Amino acid sequence: MTTKEYIESGNLEAFVLGALTPQEEAQVLADIAGNPELAKEVAAIEEALLNYAIAGSVTPPEDLKEKIWDNIRPLDSNNTMPFPVTPNAGENITPKTVPLNTPLRNTQWRYAAIWVALLGSAALNGIFWMQNSKQKQQFEKQATALNNVVEEQRALAQTVEIYKKNAGMMADTAMQTIVMHTIVKGHPMAATLYWKKDKGEAYVMIEGLPKPPKGMQYQLWAIQSGKPVDMGMMPVDMAGTANIQKVDRPVMAGEAFAISLEKEGGNPTPTAENIYVIGKS
Repeated sequence: MTTKEYIESGNLEAFVLGALTPQEEAQVLADIAGNPELAKEVAAIEEALLNYAIAGSVTPPEDLKEKIWDNIRPLDSNNTMPFPVTPNAGENITPKTVPLNTPLRNTQWRYAAIWVALLGSAALNGIFWMQNSKQKQQFEKQATALNNVVEEQRALAQTVEIYKKNAGMMADTAMQTIVMHTIVKGHPMAATLYWKKDKGEAYVMIEGLPKPPKGMQYQLWAIQSGKPVDMGMMPVDMAGTANIQKVDRPVMAGEAFAISLEKEGGNPTPTAENIYVIGKS
């Protein structure tokens, strides 16, 4: 394994956080001792973790420090400072020094410091997350309310524009207004056709018709020489609204106009029992 692969394996991070078994940690210590780049990487990991944890840490409880030291002291008692061994009187013994068992890093206290700081950081981040979540919910509610107001204003502006257009067409002396009344007993319905005969332009509004059932659609007819002539289909979502639809086909003649309910897409001739409204020109 190359040094780069070793660093990317995650073993050094686990080593710093004390997540390895004693055997694995011993192996990592041996690897670090023989590779200065690994030792440098360990130092960088420790510094990065500590800086991150401290940056997001919160003040720990007062008694936490003592609890940590209580756990560390028994471990420290196993280590001894170097001291000379003095021979007894009369003994010819070369002074010796008992070395301190010092690993690459002070493992125990760094484990404790890192984990305490990280736990504090996680707690603080949790608090911030909950606060941000509440703020996000409030913002979404406000945004929804604002969007509703905007949509209502847009719909109102559209309605006003339609009524202005209606008023303009009714004020046009060249525009003939034809009101089509219901022929279905017990069902008051109406529609309006605005027709500029000299140009063959026509506009229809079906605000007085109910929304057609699924698979059905309103169809406009011009009665010419006693025969119905197809003038096209009305959009399904147009019924019951003040929307005006321009008739796509030129309307040059018509003794009367009618609207029937047909299957979606229309019929070549109107279904007699489904003629809802009719009006003479």
